[in-house]
Amino acid sequence: MSDFLTGHALNASVENIILEAEQWLILVSPFIKLNHRYLDGLKALKKRPKCRVIICFGKSDGQYHKSFDSEALLFLKEMPNIKIVYDERLHAKFYANESRSLLSSMNLYDYSQNNNIEVGVESVKGSIRRSGLDAESWNYFNEVIDEAKVVFNREAEFKKAMLGLREEFVGSETLVDEIPIQGSSKASESHRKPRSTRERKAEERKEENERIAPVQKTAKKDSKPKQKRSTKPGFCVRTGEPIPFDVTRPLSERAFGSWVQFGDGEYPEKYCHYSGEPSFGETCVDRPVLRKNWRKSTQ
Repeated sequence: MSDFLTGHALNASVENIILEAEQWLILVSPFIKLNHRYLDGLKALKKRPKCRVIICFGKSDGQYHKSFDSEALLFLKEMPNIKIVYDERLHAKFYANESRSLLSSMNLYDYSQNNNIEVGVESVKGSIRRSGLDAESWNYFNEVIDEAKVVFNREAEFKKAMLGLREEFVGSETLVDEIPIQGSSKASESHRKPRSTRERKAEERKEENERIAPVQKTAKKDSKPKQKRSTKPGFCVRTGEPIPFDVTRPLSERAFGSWVQFGDGEYPEKYCHYSGEPSFGETCVDRPVLRKNWRKSTQ
């Protein structure tokens, strides 16, 4: 279901997307300057460190302060679980959480919200999975984020508690910080500081994720993987590029590097691993072949 929004309803949609986020919050806008309503919503997310906040901005000619308000950046850098990426070409605006999304003309900038004539189309996730416009926009902007430059990345850390029945937040670690706060000498010093230790930790974490990822575990069960790998052509379920057909490894190497950050086998993908045709969110890593093609793919 999709709704066309303007005026106060448009502002309220962005505010609700922020307030209702539990697992994911994606904010894509060339320019970032937060008004008090959005700041209040983001403050609530500080108490929900499991929610991964991802922000994509652009249009600054590499001088980030032109597009990203310093006060907003200072606030966002204190979020417990956040990644900020940059793409100079960005002009689109997109806001989403795990249950709804908004395609809009409106920047995440207080002037745009208060003075411009702006519109947006809000889509709500279906009862089971994202579909239609919601799935297409979600998949597209995740690709934009995957290809953008990571300028800040802070990840929450948890430990098992209550005999492993729940996870307890223990703190956050900043892995990447390449976006200094304009006018802050402390931020500039941090920007110049070598990041070799952080980079090494990030690489170790990525390697560990790859080691325990379901796709990799399945592949390791084969005693002779090279002999058992099919030579039949297939397609990456995320990018559509040609790869060997293997339902246990339906992602290209590049796409797997993105997917493994979250390891969600139910995450809706864009293409059928067998035919390469658009799947509109009906395929995923756990079910990479469209139902109509499954019998043909096993022959």
